[in-house]
Amino acid sequence: MKKYKKHHLKLTLFGKIFFSFLMIALVAPFTILINTKNQFYEKEENEKYTIEIEYPKLKNENVVKLTKEYIDEKKQEFINEIEGLDNSENFQYDFKTSYEINEDDSQVGVHLTIFEYTGGAHYIREDKSYYYDKAYAQLIDITDFLEEEDSLDKLSNLAYYYVMQYSRDNNLGFDSEMVKLGLGNDPINFEHFKFTDKGLELLFPPYQVASYAAGEVNITVPYDELVGVIKKEYLKNISINDKENQITKRNLKEFSNKKLIAFTFDDGPSFNTNKLLDNLDKYDARVTFFVLGSRVNQYSKTLKKAHEMGNLIASHTYNHKNLFKLDKFQITSEIRDTNDAIKKVIGRDTFYLRPPYGNINSDIKKLANMYTILWDLDTEDWKYKDKMRISNYIVENAHDGAIVLLHDLYETSVDGALDAMERLKKQGYAFVTIEEMALIKNIDLDREKSYHSFSN
Repeated sequence: MKKYKKHHLKLTLFGKIFFSFLMIALVAPFTILINTKNQFYEKEENEKYTIEIEYPKLKNENVVKLTKEYIDEKKQEFINEIEGLDNSENFQYDFKTSYEINEDDSQVGVHLTIFEYTGGAHYIREDKSYYYDKAYAQLIDITDFLEEEDSLDKLSNLAYYYVMQYSRDNNLGFDSEMVKLGLGNDPINFEHFKFTDKGLELLFPPYQVASYAAGEVNITVPYDELVGVIKKEYLKNISINDKENQITKRNLKEFSNKKLIAFTFDDGPSFNTNKLLDNLDKYDARVTFFVLGSRVNQYSKTLKKAHEMGNLIASHTYNHKNLFKLDKFQITSEIRDTNDAIKKVIGRDTFYLRPPYGNINSDIKKLANMYTILWDLDTEDWKYKDKMRISNYIVENAHDGAIVLLHDLYETSVDGALDAMERLKKQGYAFVTIEEMALIKNIDLDREKSYHSFSN
């Protein structure tokens, strides 16, 4: 009996040792899984919560320190919060991070994203970005990349336009007032950005410009929209010399010794535009069309033909609204919607704007960031609709550098313009676009000015 007991005791001890080794072998991997920590990765998991952290892998110690301090602070806030919660529903709380690095020779940028679940319908998201100038060893923000003091206001308006376009393209129905509030003139609203090959990419986290359901909103403002907004050295793949962007199909030396006059037509295109185009070659003439964006798609073939002939296509806004009565976001939409519509048809940006009724001021010019072209010869063709009255007025008041205001909505305007060309050609005039006029006269246009004529 004693012998049996002694033998049983030996077996039990052996079993315990074996079982212990077996449990270590089985549990050890699981322990590593739920309690992992190194310089760049940390994971902790228990029955109440999971914490999973990715720290940015960077050589720049300053940015590493900043990001680690921020993440650790948020982690501690998360732990403190869930400790005070009554978890009667046995939620599995969650805290996790991710990051994106953008670095070049002069700067390094890190965008952190933290997701927390502490109960409720969905995760809470927090975003934080740091930008560090290597040469000056200091933190920087969006304002360090801007050209002028009022550039942030310009960027705000451009961002509004592209966010609303994003909403339309994705059928999201953003509340314009919420978008305006989220894009106010404050650097913190443009905390998350990066320069790509296509333009300035801006990221807006949930709740900044739209509801949580819309997710993060990413837009890209093309570099050609950012001339005068972003410092020149950050504008990629674009010529900032507008003369290099100008296009003319004619040898302008032929007109260097002639008197020049620019016929301009507002409010089109229309059916009557075709009659004008069909007769321009008779007078070796090219004209400028200040079109309404709302009419571009309807007359896209006409507009494309006008462009391919060498006429200049310019903007007269989208709906011909009085810009003085619109807020800055509405002004931006009126102008940008038109420019986009034109570019889709002719494949080229336009740099020229004629505001409805000629209503313009310095604030609108800054928002538009285009060349403002007005007029000095007003035919009042919309009022009289009289071919010979229109023709006589133009001929009697013509001078070198004149800009004539007409409307190609009316056949009488087209007929009057063609009759005036017939008569003025005999007097040694050449008929050029606004762009050609500036090139021939070697005028460097200024976006802060308004041009009524190009007379000396």
